[in-house]
Amino acid sequence: MKPIILSAALATALAAPTAFAANDAEQSDGRLQLGYLTCEMTDGSNLILVSEQTYSCIFDAAEDGKDESYEMTVTKYGLDLSATEEQELRWAVLAPSSFDKHGVLAGTYGGASADVALGYSIGAKALVGGGDESIALQPVSLTKGEGLGAAFGVERATITYNGLAQN
Repeated sequence: MKPIILSAALATALAAPTAFAANDAEQSDGRLQLGYLTCEMTDGSNLILVSEQTYSCIFDAAEDGKDESYEMTVTKYGLDLSATEEQELRWAVLAPSSFDKHGVLAGTYGGASADVALGYSIGAKALVGGGDESIALQPVSLTKGEGLGAAFGVERATITYNGLAQN
């Protein structure tokens, strides 16, 4: 891989979290932090210009303490020259305070991402969507995983509610 591509991907991956880093409990657009969504990759494929990963996710709600189980499928459109064996994602979940029922994260999201891997991988993904396009998933840490390569592009994620998590 050319150093210029690797440098551009690394710069994008490191800059993305700061672009979406307003993680105060109350956001300037009226959103409140509802909790954290943590996802682990369970399957993935890469066709260079389109890649798809499936994740098993747990939403740790700040208010009621009842964890929820979700499945997420992420399709990335852009340049993906990576082979990632495992990946963990973590987001702060922001939404209007009127959301108070289970399964509110289910829906379709869109956003941008950048990842680079040389043994260990780092990256960032920021997504907006869900009910009435009102939920924001903001990275609270860099993506972590293992693999080799670089990827950046636009992503579409579909999140499906599986019920309350088994503790």
